[in-house]
Amino acid sequence: MEPSQDYQEQLQIFRVLKEQRDIYQGQLEILNVSRSNVVNTKITIENIKDGVQLNDEILVPIGGMANIKASINDPEKILLAITQDVIIEKDLDGAIEILDKRIEQHDREIQFISTQLQNIDLNLQKTSQLIQKSYLPK
Repeated sequence: MEPSQDYQEQLQIFRVLKEQRDIYQGQLEILNVSRSNVVNTKITIENIKDGVQLNDEILVPIGGMANIKASINDPEKILLAITQDVIIEKDLDGAIEILDKRIEQHDREIQFISTQLQNIDLNLQKTSQLIQKSYLPK
């Protein structure tokens, strides 16, 4: 009866670890997408800095597959979302600086979650070995 109880306990631990791994994996995917978005925004601002002039025509996405033509009336300023409810105006270099800090923050978070995933994977491997030992007849 003892091996069966140990087997059940290890199996439950394995399931919990697997759920934790799935959660961390989802967070990692979200962070990677968000980081890519920040990097793309930075590249776009750098391109604006290098070549957009007053009254240049651009396309502004308005949702779905629709765009509207617009003219640049201040190529030296960027409206940058800080939170969902807060937008600030920055010059191009200031916006790039903020985005660089966000990229660094994303990198730290990605590193932390990657480390957590590695630790969970090790625990899953150990638990799997214990399950196999508990399951095998002695």
